[in-house]
Amino acid sequence: MSNSNSEVTLMRIPQILEVMPISKSKFWLMVQKGEFPKPIKIGRSSFWTIDQVQGFIKGRVNQQDI
Repeated sequence: MSNSNSEVTLMRIPQILEVMPISKSKFWLMVQKGEFPKPIKIGRSSFWTIDQVQGFIKGRVNQQDI
């Protein structure tokens, strides 16, 4: 059950690319291919939750451990 008091932190592409050293075009290609979660659209802007970004990074780290 989700807690209605929990805060959701949203990130935009520049913030994501600070922690993922890839190009913006590579990032959008990953989204298009389904390798990275689709954005949350608010108006014309795209956002991702910090949980989505951290989950993606952790998944990549875990793949390296195999």
